[in-house]
Amino acid sequence: GTACVYPRNLEEVLSVFGESGAAVIGGLAVNRVEAWRFASPAPQDAQVKKLAGTDPKDVYGSGHNALYRNFIEAADAHRAPLVSGEEGIKGLKIVLAAYKSQKTGAPVRYDGLQFSTLEMSRDDVRVR
Repeated sequence: GTACVYPRNLEEVLSVFGESGAAVIGGLAVNRVEAWRFASPAPQDAQVKKLAGTDPKDVYGSGHNALYRNFIEAADAHRAPLVSGEEGIKGLKIVLAAYKSQKTGAPVRYDGLQFSTLEMSRDDVRVR
């Protein structure tokens, strides 16, 4: 599914703000780092910025191809992938927190988040 739909060639922006920083990702396929500001730098910051930047031919159905490719290459080379399962879960929790906030109309804390999309109904998805 998608959170919003735009006519062709209009870009989307995803902004995530937290207690220790913010990230703004934009571009045709939400693939360009527009802002990456955190209280403390992380070792993977440079890799994140390096991965973003090229527009794909098609934004539908290919958003995770680079991650899949990296995972396969990492498994073949017996090394850790760029995004671990633990880091992937963190990203999923951000999405679930956004869904829960949409449903409740209130801010949601990331720590200890317990939420499932099965708790949502069509009425919970509002266009603003």
